[in-house]
Amino acid sequence: MSDSPLPLPRLSAPATRALDDAGITDLRQFDGMAEKDVLALHGIGPAQLGVLRDALTAAGLSFSEPVARPRATGRNDNTAFLAAPGSPREWIEGLPTARRVQDGLRLLDVTGEQPAMWGPSIVGYGTHHYVYDSGREGDTLRVGFSPRSSALTLYGLLEAPGADALLATLGPHKTGKGCLYVTTLARIDEQVLRDLVAAAWSRAG
Repeated sequence: MSDSPLPLPRLSAPATRALDDAGITDLRQFDGMAEKDVLALHGIGPAQLGVLRDALTAAGLSFSEPVARPRATGRNDNTAFLAAPGSPREWIEGLPTARRVQDGLRLLDVTGEQPAMWGPSIVGYGTHHYVYDSGREGDTLRVGFSPRSSALTLYGLLEAPGADALLATLGPHKTGKGCLYVTTLARIDEQVLRDLVAAAWSRAG
């Protein structure tokens, strides 16, 4: 794996401006940074911190000195995306919208392997060991998903063998920064998505 810059995840406009003002353009700049220092940037709140935390986790990186995070207490609790329960099913069942709960539960068996929480809001499968040209190494998930409020985000799929052909028949979607975004499973061909996951799983093995 190269040491080329890691792009930042999609953030709100205020958060993007805050990072621009701070000169932060590479996700690796957050590795080892204390969460309280990130929250001190004007425009970065708990929700955007959670997005950054998930992106770091997916890249095998992390903040230091995590701030306390509330646990989700129910489906209408707007802190659900910041919770860190141990059970993916319990976390999904506590999401704030019925559509995201339904999509998340449908994807739990997407690889046939045991899911696990990676950070507060990513359901991941398997582990992939990476080594940068610099010698730095670590582990990240092989494939995963996060039912976010704005989109169902899927990780680890875009470099799968035959991905371009599968994406062409998937249905409405967007891609960016290594992620696949769909609004809901109901609007895409779910079997094509499962074929894409299977291809990505095979590649990462």
